[in-house]
Amino acid sequence: MKKNIDWKFIIPFLLALAVFLYAAVRLGMLMWEYHKGDSEYRQIEEYAVSTADQADSGNGQQEGFSVDFDKLRKINPDVVGWIRIEKLNISYPIVQGEDNDYYLSHTFYKEENKCGSIFIEVENSRDFTDFNTFVYGHNMKDKSMFARLNEFQEEETLRENPQFYIYTPEGVRRYEIYSCHIAKLGTESFQYQFHDEKDYAQWQAYVKGQSLYDTGLEPKPAQSTVTLMTCTPAGSQYRFLVHGVLAE
Repeated sequence: MKKNIDWKFIIPFLLALAVFLYAAVRLGMLMWEYHKGDSEYRQIEEYAVSTADQADSGNGQQEGFSVDFDKLRKINPDVVGWIRIEKLNISYPIVQGEDNDYYLSHTFYKEENKCGSIFIEVENSRDFTDFNTFVYGHNMKDKSMFARLNEFQEEETLRENPQFYIYTPEGVRRYEIYSCHIAKLGTESFQYQFHDEKDYAQWQAYVKGQSLYDTGLEPKPAQSTVTLMTCTPAGSQYRFLVHGVLAE
């Protein structure tokens, strides 16, 4: 005798299966996009970076690490530098776009990708000579781009990585980290324009006071700052900031 199909069980099962398959496809596409973006940046590094001599200079920088900006400009004339925090595997070209939106979703090759690029605030000078220059990067789930900046929430990470380097066509700039903290969008932490050195010094004191822990470094108004910024699990209205002053 033929049994009737019990659709009250079949339909929920089919719906659940459809949701699962959709989620699996979306996840697969996302992981492929991550892989594609990471592969692109590793290819750029192999193309334009030289690490002929791996001797340590004594200040945390490996001698012989150099960037060929002529090669990078042939790919993307928006390039302004290269950032490096070796132990955190952060090593990327830095660009500056015509706005702060384009490079959120476009790579160094100007291909659309969720990885985006590492880029500086559109209103900052290209040569990192402003009182404070903002450098933006995504917090990617595969720990690429600026995701590992969030590790500076632990003091041990700072002890192992007290500085970062920015390579420019004019030379290497070494920055010593003096503050690491989570900040809400729209607060004083995000300031990058100042009336004068006194105004800037007050801002330095403010962000120093916001640090999650004492970094042991007191910045001076004569030292310009680079602020590295990325998203944080604290929420969409918050960012994690790492402030470093140009070493004397």
